[in-house]
Amino acid sequence: MKRDVNESIIIAVVLTALSYGLGVAFGWIDSVNYLEAFAVFTSYSCTYLCVKERRINYPIGAISSVAYCILFAQQDLVASSVLNGYLALSLAYGWYRWRSDDDARPVTHVSLRWVPVYLGVTAVAYVGVLLILGQLGASMALTDTMILIGTILAQFMLDNKKIENWWVWIVVDGFAIYTYFHSGLTLAGFQYIFFFLNCFYGLWAWNRSRNAKSIRTDDGIAPNLGALTPNPIQRAVS
Repeated sequence: MKRDVNESIIIAVVLTALSYGLGVAFGWIDSVNYLEAFAVFTSYSCTYLCVKERRINYPIGAISSVAYCILFAQQDLVASSVLNGYLALSLAYGWYRWRSDDDARPVTHVSLRWVPVYLGVTAVAYVGVLLILGQLGASMALTDTMILIGTILAQFMLDNKKIENWWVWIVVDGFAIYTYFHSGLTLAGFQYIFFFLNCFYGLWAWNRSRNAKSIRTDDGIAPNLGALTPNPIQRAVS
């Protein structure tokens, strides 16, 4: 775990600096917002550790969520601010569900019978939140609401080690890139470009981890699909 944590710190520093460098080079960033930089840094670290299936991603993610909650409130992105306040508290559920690294919950698929439930609840929640934000006059309510509802769904699936969470994150990250760039949060926008690309790495890494052992899904036991290395992807998702 120590190696993965050290790697996450190095990657977070490099990517945060690279994001700022590109922003300055293109004239999109005039000065450093230290709260934004801290939120971005901790979020990069959390995301890498999540892909590596390291449980420590949860406390780091909680710290990052608190920073983002304050940052988005300053930008009048009400849904994103509320979302990160919710995540800061709800990540305790994921910490419990993942179990310790020595007895980690395996990666599994979502059972098909649950797909209509996920889609139905998500659609109803989206309409409800959108109506509330419309009354509050929140900025970019359509896409900000999509980020809120999509993130709650993706995080719940991630907390339960469902590999489909990465497909939901792909959609969420696309909306986030558009929303944050248009809201003047350039560094956060750059970060979500990385998150978008990282989803494909997460899919590959979790699929490889899933194939390395017998798979338990809601529909029963699936066979081992073949032995990989004894330590797949160095124990391979904030």
